[in-house]
Amino acid sequence: MDRPLERSWLQQKNELAKEVPAQQFQTWLKPVQFVSSMEAGKAPHLTLSVPSEFHRDWVDREFGSLIQASVERSAGVGASYSFIVAAQKRDEVAELATTAANVEQAKRYGVQESDHPFGSNSGVSKEMSRASSARTSGDHTEARAKAGSHSTSHSASHSASHSTSQTRLGNGPRQEVGPAKGPGFRIRPETVPGSLPNTLNPKYTFDTFIEADCNRLARSAGVAVSNRPGETSFNPFLIYGKVGLGKTHLAHAIGNTIVEQHPRAQVLYLTSEAFTNCFVHAIQNNTLGDFTHSFRQIDVLIVDDIQFFGGKEKTQEQFFHLFNDLHQRGKQIILCADRSPAEIAGIEERLLSRFRWGLSADVQPPDLETRTAILRKHALSSGLDLSGEVIDYIAYNVKDNIRLLEGAFNRLLATQQITRKPVDLAFVQEALQDLIDNRTRKSISASQIRDIVAEYYAMSPELLIGKSRKRPIVDARQVAMHFCKLMTQHSLEAIGRRFGGRDHSTVIHACKAIQARIDTDPRFVEDLGRIDQILKNRVLHS
Repeated sequence: MDRPLERSWLQQKNELAKEVPAQQFQTWLKPVQFVSSMEAGKAPHLTLSVPSEFHRDWVDREFGSLIQASVERSAGVGASYSFIVAAQKRDEVAELATTAANVEQAKRYGVQESDHPFGSNSGVSKEMSRASSARTSGDHTEARAKAGSHSTSHSASHSASHSTSQTRLGNGPRQEVGPAKGPGFRIRPETVPGSLPNTLNPKYTFDTFIEADCNRLARSAGVAVSNRPGETSFNPFLIYGKVGLGKTHLAHAIGNTIVEQHPRAQVLYLTSEAFTNCFVHAIQNNTLGDFTHSFRQIDVLIVDDIQFFGGKEKTQEQFFHLFNDLHQRGKQIILCADRSPAEIAGIEERLLSRFRWGLSADVQPPDLETRTAILRKHALSSGLDLSGEVIDYIAYNVKDNIRLLEGAFNRLLATQQITRKPVDLAFVQEALQDLIDNRTRKSISASQIRDIVAEYYAMSPELLIGKSRKRPIVDARQVAMHFCKLMTQHSLEAIGRRFGGRDHSTVIHACKAIQARIDTDPRFVEDLGRIDQILKNRVLHS
């Protein structure tokens, strides 16, 4: 019975090709294959195969009624159908486990759920996302790659002869790319048209990225790149800075904006480690041709942590040729690193020169005002009511990077949801006690700073509050404001109020005046050092 039903299904699928736009049919319906049939009551039940779970869900949602009608035409009224995901090739799991350090390492690659490295739910994007989180050693496999690379030239040329790359970014027609066969690296059809690549985090957008002086250049350039990918002089666009400052967030924001504006664009985010893992696997499985073909179809390539390319010569060589191909065809390349190109060790000069080709923008640690803005935005979006005092306390004490700041906020939110206690300063100090250094956790008030500074300059504290504009009093007042900004959790407005009701612009002027003197007056710097020591000895260490 299966053979006639299979022929009937193929005829009905050909009819579907006339009802559905060609691109959608080629991408979604053509891969659906007849597997078997069985009697289910009075009508047959057809089993159809699809390449992945993602493909199954999409087809069922978008074309379910059409397929049901086709099934009934081919098998009779009342006939039903169901999908199964194509059988997996378990022998490849064993093969990868053999080349990895152990079976557990093979599982970290995610291959236990796919028939080849890019055979997961969403094809190349999802596998690369998994690989990017796998921290495996690339050095011993890199050496293996060198030995095997010469044997793959025939495979590469053979694959290239059967493929064409897309040369347009945007909404124009693109070529069908079928599922990879065997352990290849071909981009599967579900990685596309209209769906957000799984390697991009949809939460990372320009709207959720706080712009400030510390990141303004990088963000502005990122917006320009996202609006005109491959058409600006910012190609490649390299974002660098220390960990936890928003480089990855910005890279994802660019990718998400491009996908939104160009639904058919192939945008891929991955780490340098994931790229190396995929390259080495292609060498080991003699599928370098498929690997090369897949990457050269990408319209926007985003590679994070490029500093880890250091010392991997064959990976660098492969990336060098990929870089040249994409750049010459006007594709956008976005790179992230934890240091400037000049400081990256172990990278060939020809590759470093290409990293510097477009625009390199650094991201600096956020200042107090930026940290405060980030916390206010998180509080607003999560519905957590935080007072200005609490926000100032967290922003002042958690200064290393944005990631730690968000981690502190997330802990605070979780603790509040569990305990249901009001979020006051005492609650925050207890919840974040292990995140905040013991020496800075002890609070110091503006009045204590004011009194100690007045004592150091042998004058009454009231003079610092008053309206006198005599030079010695103004100098002492500015010093006190300077230390209040450095050592308290108060906002600029709050500091001004504690010095006779002055506004925030006076505090800003005072801090700038102190900084100017620090740059030019060594004796004044010594005075500040002595006052700082007194404050720490009397208050923070008491």
